[in-house]
Amino acid sequence: MPSSIKVLKISSFVLDFLCCVFAALSIAACSYALIVFPHSIAIRLPCIFGIILGVLVFGSTIFGCIAALRENIRLSWIYTAILMALVFAQITVVFAEPIDFPLLANETVGNAWNNQLYNNGSMTYFEIKYHCCGMSGPMNYVESGMIIPQSCYLNQNSSIVPDLFTVGCNKKLAIAYVKGTSYERACDWSVIGIELLTMIVTGLFAINLQNAERRRLYR
Repeated sequence: MPSSIKVLKISSFVLDFLCCVFAALSIAACSYALIVFPHSIAIRLPCIFGIILGVLVFGSTIFGCIAALRENIRLSWIYTAILMALVFAQITVVFAEPIDFPLLANETVGNAWNNQLYNNGSMTYFEIKYHCCGMSGPMNYVESGMIIPQSCYLNQNSSIVPDLFTVGCNKKLAIAYVKGTSYERACDWSVIGIELLTMIVTGLFAINLQNAERRRLYR
């Protein structure tokens, strides 16, 4: 076996394995998000598409590993074509169906506030962690006939009036979630980049196999 084919074979197999791992992580992350936010409109479609594409990538990489191990020209070209289609599909999803983090923040805080009206303490976690108060501000408690809780104050000390958080949790959580957009995009493009590299290496592997086959026939 020529050294170039051997290197491409190993590279293709390693990249297939990486794609398989990333696909499994994508499926797990999207499934977890759907479990944590079962009624969220903001993440439903992006996560469903993410799971579908993750399953397709996972299955195709197994196919790619078989093609590399067998050094099969036809299977390698088929796998290259499949990867190309999946890459275009993922790019489309990234641009057409991104996660709407501000909407997710409003949904999350809105659900917590509705629970707060019947069960004191539902907003505590958000208020302490994000230094906020109520859904849109402290007046939410006043207007609802409730006492502003300790969690709306810095260090949970209501005796120091200036320490009252005046910003609503929907705004603070939206800011925090929007920061997650950059991480989400970075992960998406990293996976797409690895798949593109895998597609290129697999294509080169198929070309080298074809050239080796031609040389063998003309000997």
